[in-house]
Amino acid sequence: MIFFFVMSFSVFAAAQWSSDPMQNLALADQVGADQVQPKVKPLPNNGWYVSWFDSNPNSPPPVGYNVQLQRLNSGGYEQLPHDGVQVADLSNTSTEDYGLDFDTKGNALLAFLDTREGSNQQVTAARMSPEGKALWGTLGVQLTDDSASNASPKIAGTSDGNIVVAWTSNSEVVLQKLSPAGHPLWGKGIHLAESGYDIFLADLHAADNGSVIVSWVREQGFGSDVYLEATKISAHGQGLWGNAPTVIYNGGSLQFGEFPYFVSDGSGGAVFAWYSNSPTLQCFAQHIRADGSAAFPANGAVASTNSTRVRVSPSVSYNAATDETFLFWTEEDSQQVYNGIYGQKFDGSGNLKWGQNGLVVVPLGSDQQIFVRNVEIGGGALVFWVDQQSYTAATIQAARLGDSGKVLCPQFAVSSFAASKAGLSADITPYHLAAVAFQDYRNGNSDIFIQNVNSNCTLGQKTEFTKPGR
Repeated sequence: MIFFFVMSFSVFAAAQWSSDPMQNLALADQVGADQVQPKVKPLPNNGWYVSWFDSNPNSPPPVGYNVQLQRLNSGGYEQLPHDGVQVADLSNTSTEDYGLDFDTKGNALLAFLDTREGSNQQVTAARMSPEGKALWGTLGVQLTDDSASNASPKIAGTSDGNIVVAWTSNSEVVLQKLSPAGHPLWGKGIHLAESGYDIFLADLHAADNGSVIVSWVREQGFGSDVYLEATKISAHGQGLWGNAPTVIYNGGSLQFGEFPYFVSDGSGGAVFAWYSNSPTLQCFAQHIRADGSAAFPANGAVASTNSTRVRVSPSVSYNAATDETFLFWTEEDSQQVYNGIYGQKFDGSGNLKWGQNGLVVVPLGSDQQIFVRNVEIGGGALVFWVDQQSYTAATIQAARLGDSGKVLCPQFAVSSFAASKAGLSADITPYHLAAVAFQDYRNGNSDIFIQNVNSNCTLGQKTEFTKPGR
């Protein structure tokens, strides 16, 4: 991939990465506004795209949850105006999941539900330059124009320079490929459906040779078992894993309302994580290789064999160099009163490498340990979570573990200002600069903050970065 970025400081570069966990970098802090659902995407030059929804009651009509975008350079300096540039001025009174990615030219890609085309929410894609210019116009590319129940679109920049958008339409999943100019390339789109079942989009990522991998949950209505499935679609819209869906999990039922994400393995495959609610609350991982074969046992590898406890809300990362998968989750007692943070490493076949019960990061206690996220780093993992003492008093904590499970950085604060926190989104650049964006209520309303973490677990600017790889 070739990326074009102008890295000179702009007039907007007023802030930078904070070295103080009490003073995280504010990206959106308008008084009285509700700023929610941040997403982060690392760029090859240690920069970042960050997006979120922003509903400001003091803004000109229509008042709704607008789509905002910010770009940061490696030092944490805002490259666009503070509070971000507006991607779409919407009247949406609530939000759903949406998509953020970038293309081979370094332009930001966003997909979201849009109220500007009528009362029924439609699916729109936007392509924004690094300077914040709307390359597809202020209205973007409208992908639907119907009365269907459209939901939770995702977007992926493919390796051939094009863009794929996926969304839920009623009880099926639809995909459309767009050229860099925004022209549809797959006719009326690819429709994925299963007779007698409702399927809902879970996640979408680019794979190899211009292809994408798409996942969804399948059910037969409220109260039925919920399964997880996926497929891979070529650059020309052909199924690469056969005509039948690849079953990721049908050994029980996913937690109702869970739409598990996955991560790319960098070689045309994908690594999945999810948790079930029957026959018990349990976390799983699965690696589907580029040819569609499962590296782990059918229905995934369990995180822990400890049957006296339960576990929920896993986060997965993958080390391509060693073919190892890292999974972290919230561990709970059988009554779900006390909880902590546990982790597990799987080898390339799904064998447990950190013991049958996993590795203890935070032992069970009365604080709520939630919103777990982890990224692979240096052969191990950096894990983030919210330590919630009460609903209005929470901090963000982190720890770094090595390949063997040895604690390389004991628990440290990423955001120590005690306030309600939610919506963590974490990722890491090829040069081992990690960042976590989050919602924070320290100012009385939901603002968007971000904090970097260097490879040595320090916060703030760093002049030298670890080379890609280990």
